[in-house]
Amino acid sequence: MMVEVYVAGLSLDPQTNQFVVILREKSEGKRFLPIWIGPFEANAIAIALEKIDIGRPLTHDLMKNIIEALDAKVEKVFIHSLKENTFYATIYINIDDKTLEVDSRPSDAMALALRTNSPIYVDSKLIEEAGFVEEYSAEEELTKLLQDLNPDEFKKQ
Repeated sequence: MMVEVYVAGLSLDPQTNQFVVILREKSEGKRFLPIWIGPFEANAIAIALEKIDIGRPLTHDLMKNIIEALDAKVEKVFIHSLKENTFYATIYINIDDKTLEVDSRPSDAMALALRTNSPIYVDSKLIEEAGFVEEYSAEEELTKLLQDLNPDEFKKQ
């Protein structure tokens, strides 16, 4: 089953000294999937996340420009499997009412999806196998605290 996710963060893993992109489940938002990526891919994702205009197109910008020039559209990207510690993804491109499935590394698929405002999906089995669930939510704690708050407690004594 496909689960829609978004890029919740990008950072450097201090233990491995590698970049990691954190995908977060969109609907309930409690499940995360970390994917370790290279520095060039991290840079491409960071540029897209921050919407930085660097003047000349980089590889993922070029891919976006070619897709648009062909009057095609990136429907979605799907991170579907994990084999020998390597994630695999597919980019779905619609052209002339046909859907092309293009094999991709997840980092390239995400960089393209961010540039084309296309949804990112992950197989739910991957999140269960390689992801984690947020045990503590500061937002939930704050919401509960505010709901339980008694305004009378703020009156001057």
